[in-house]
Amino acid sequence: MVKKLLVFMLLSMISPRIAQAQNPTSFTDEPTGVQYTVERFIPANFPVAMAFAPDGRLFYTEKTTGDVRVISADGELQAEPVIHVDVDGLVERGLLGIALDPDYDQNGVIWISYTALATARDWPANTLARFVEQGGIGSELEIMMQIPIDNGELTHNGGNVRFDAEGLLYWSVGDYNTPTNAQDLTVPQGKIHRFEVTDEGLLPAEANVLEAGLFAYGFRNPYDMAIDPISGQVWTTENGPECDDEVNLVLNGFNYGWDVNYRCLGYDLAPNMPDYMPPHISFTPAFGISGLTFYTADVIAEWENDLFFCNWGFGTLYRAEIDETRSRVLNLYEINLGDEIDCKLGLATGIDGALYFGTVGVGTGAIYRLGLAD
Repeated sequence: MVKKLLVFMLLSMISPRIAQAQNPTSFTDEPTGVQYTVERFIPANFPVAMAFAPDGRLFYTEKTTGDVRVISADGELQAEPVIHVDVDGLVERGLLGIALDPDYDQNGVIWISYTALATARDWPANTLARFVEQGGIGSELEIMMQIPIDNGELTHNGGNVRFDAEGLLYWSVGDYNTPTNAQDLTVPQGKIHRFEVTDEGLLPAEANVLEAGLFAYGFRNPYDMAIDPISGQVWTTENGPECDDEVNLVLNGFNYGWDVNYRCLGYDLAPNMPDYMPPHISFTPAFGISGLTFYTADVIAEWENDLFFCNWGFGTLYRAEIDETRSRVLNLYEINLGDEIDCKLGLATGIDGALYFGTVGVGTGAIYRLGLAD
């Protein structure tokens, strides 16, 4: 994420208790003619990531408080957090990712990614963990994997968690502001990880080309991920330096180019870099691509299976059309949110077929709902 994250983090300290939807504002999507509305769904304290349960409840993470919150299917915020985790929320650290287990209906397991506090003995560490949720209450946290931040850096932590249709787990981890990490296959930073979840814990997926649980490498800060509902492939955002904010199709074993002495490439190939995969979307100058999701409902049929992402720097929401092979971006559009609403953080498709997104700001930290107009 860009350095502006620190400013917004310090300004987002509201702890809501009830849903407060506002009157929706209506818009028309010119490329498709879709008429949609945008409304504030609920005030929220730095809502980084979201996950909908099959019963319509919305779970979301609060970056700086370390709380996982839940909203009922009828829009009421549960007064107490589902679970609280002690987090280091400085700058780009905090409670960052959330995903429901593929067998959530049977086991109630929820996965989170967060920055654990340092102790007298241990470094702060980006942590992958899980707990069992029942009736809106989380059980004791089970830590599955930790990557210590032993260089004192506050940025480039990643990192969300996702599951594909086969139940394999993906975790995005930034380079800890150390570019050499991205190309070093002996360290976990600057990588997309893929694991099989077993009774013994996390095991490297059998199909991994790289070492251990590494799926792909060469990343600076892969902030969010999304699984294509048609192809099952992984897409991720990548925060560039002054250039090359990217959306990438992530393939097993490929190199995504970040390294010491990086030069701005845009869509060009990287010379002398084996297995390099150029981005599918690239922006220069960089503004901080953040939340990423596929719209998986058929309520807005014209947008079904399109890829959506947020622009942290300007609060813009984008829609990308993917071709039939699910390997090429055909068109990229901005979605009009008006002058008062920003798309800053996580995105998710609701059970109701609406698109939900998070934002932050002075007194305006919130989750918004974008739905089909009546």
